[in-house]
Amino acid sequence: MNPLTVEVGPLAYAQTDEPWVGHLRPYLYQSRVYRAVQEALAGRETRCLFLVTPTGSGKTLASYAYTINHGIPAFGVYPTNELIRDQERALKGWLDPDDNYQLLRIDSRQLDHWQDALDLPQHAQTFERLMRWQPTILTNPDILFYTFFGLYRGPQGLSQRLFTLLAQYRLFIFDEFHLYNVKQMADVAFLVGTLHAINPKHGRVFLFASATPESPARDWLREHLHLPVEMVEGEPSDAPEARTIAHPLRLTLLPADLRRWKGVETLLEYLPALEPFLEEHPRARLVTILDSVAGAIAAAQALRQRFPGKAVGEVHGFSSQQEREEALRRPFTVGTSTIEVGIDFKDEAEKDVLIFEARTAAQFIQRFGRLARHKKALAIPNRVIALVPEYVYHFLDNKLGNGQALSRHELYALVEEGYTKPEDFERYLRTHAAAEFQAARKNAQWPFQPDDRPRIEQELAATITALTGKTDGQAWALYRRYQDEERILAPLLTFRGSGLEAAILDERGSDPGFPAKRYNLMFLLRRGIFTELDEEEYLARLEALADRWPEDAARERRYGQRIGRKPEDLLGVCGFFRLTGLLEKGRKVWFEIGEEAVWGRKARVTVIDGLEIVTDPDMPLRRLNRHLRKKQVVAWFVDRHPASIKLGRALPPLFEIHELRLRRPGGGLSPTVWSIAFNQDAFFVDSLGWGQEQREDAAIIL
Repeated sequence: MNPLTVEVGPLAYAQTDEPWVGHLRPYLYQSRVYRAVQEALAGRETRCLFLVTPTGSGKTLASYAYTINHGIPAFGVYPTNELIRDQERALKGWLDPDDNYQLLRIDSRQLDHWQDALDLPQHAQTFERLMRWQPTILTNPDILFYTFFGLYRGPQGLSQRLFTLLAQYRLFIFDEFHLYNVKQMADVAFLVGTLHAINPKHGRVFLFASATPESPARDWLREHLHLPVEMVEGEPSDAPEARTIAHPLRLTLLPADLRRWKGVETLLEYLPALEPFLEEHPRARLVTILDSVAGAIAAAQALRQRFPGKAVGEVHGFSSQQEREEALRRPFTVGTSTIEVGIDFKDEAEKDVLIFEARTAAQFIQRFGRLARHKKALAIPNRVIALVPEYVYHFLDNKLGNGQALSRHELYALVEEGYTKPEDFERYLRTHAAAEFQAARKNAQWPFQPDDRPRIEQELAATITALTGKTDGQAWALYRRYQDEERILAPLLTFRGSGLEAAILDERGSDPGFPAKRYNLMFLLRRGIFTELDEEEYLARLEALADRWPEDAARERRYGQRIGRKPEDLLGVCGFFRLTGLLEKGRKVWFEIGEEAVWGRKARVTVIDGLEIVTDPDMPLRRLNRHLRKKQVVAWFVDRHPASIKLGRALPPLFEIHELRLRRPGGGLSPTVWSIAFNQDAFFVDSLGWGQEQREDAAIIL
């Protein structure tokens, strides 16, 4: 099929002369945000603002303008640590130019630093000390979640003191909110409801910044919790004095078989068509954003071979910190979702060509917005190549003519219309969320005195009912059943998915940074050329790296420990490996378990043990499986093939559901291929409703 090429025009916003930050003139939407924050805080009311504008349109200053002018500390939450660092650079001159600790970046590494500097025993006490200074905090959702749910370990009462300090903040900012899954959005909605219920007259603003307008959390806050919710959108302007926030570009759409991970093949086939542009503009710089780490590594290698004169850098979850920092400055950069937020391609990292995969409309809009955000140093035209599913390509090809000009808003509307909306698991809120909300409720209501506590308890119970539809008694019963009877609650008390991880010594020789990594076990098994290590050998090799990388080695010793065997043990690695290369074509990987282990438990979240992992071609995994067989895991399984569930239920493209095969008593395998999902993913897929499968399973057992 021939590529479809269109011309996408610039985008400009009108400005106003109203007073704002310094001598800057705000865009109209920035002025609206500032006034809304000012009114809510002055009137001591709770207000939720959903800020929807493209990337590069000034959302950061819009969010923090009131803090800059009035010194009211903000609590900023960002989905990646790279984005936290980027925001710290952007805000440092405004909020803390004299290094008076008015602005603090708080992630795990920074807590390590402050823990040593303050000579404190744990992250929890360190975070408490920092929060008592009441600075503006830039952190990740994990740390906010641990604080809200009382999960930090420490002296008695510490977790409640942390929550009390958190509740003193009056401005909360959630950036890139469209990247949150349904559980994460539900957790944030309950946080908002909890803080409002405890003190509705404190006056707080919750600002949700996003590149896409749709969010179920908006309706939860407005319709369920009856809180004031306002949508603030940037409005394009054709006025001559309007300021350009996105420059013109040429977009080429390529159909790709993304369901079977063929995006890289399509990219490589297109590279010859890109060569004339690169020859005409020899100083042009390129960035590629792909979904899989293996795909990004393969694409980087292909670019090195085709363009030997260009330095190629890699930015993905498997890259060391040193490689990430150097990669952005190289002429060609290849990465994954790691760089779709938090990386501003300007100055040394400036790019002229963007190539990306887009399996969903939200992914398309997010990645498309990474280019043409700034006036560039060199007058090189902006080029974007989007690899889209074949059905999306055909839809757009029918709507657009080759060479047609259109605006960004017109393009985004067509993209939203053309993509099938993936399952968002919204029913999770009414099936499982009440159990985790009860855990947070216990932490939130503890600090209050006996005269206040009955009101707080009643208000929090009402908040849970409003969000989940469950009565107070039903919610408590669900919490006790998950916690005490079934022992499946632990995966819900984390913000991330807590998948299966491996400790890996990367000896491929392609990354100049620290070679010890913790990364997805399934990636290693599918694509890695590896050998197993026992824990003692791994630690000895780690110790040999400590002279050159003392802090990194200490961190891996602390966090790279073997995972415990109980279902509530979620942190740690399943095994230790030495990686020497990557396969061009992945091997098959599946799980096996004895048939008796699944009897009567199909299509519901439960705890199992006895799992093993098998690969084809067969790889020796003796140490891994010896531990995995004894590990109790929270899982969901059903007698359907993963592909059938993914397609039939329109699961998100990167949703992790694995192949499971049952071993019969005699040792043979059942001919039916099953599916299995772990931890949070188990709750998500369970929330889709599988009552018929459970009834059939029960009938068979009888």
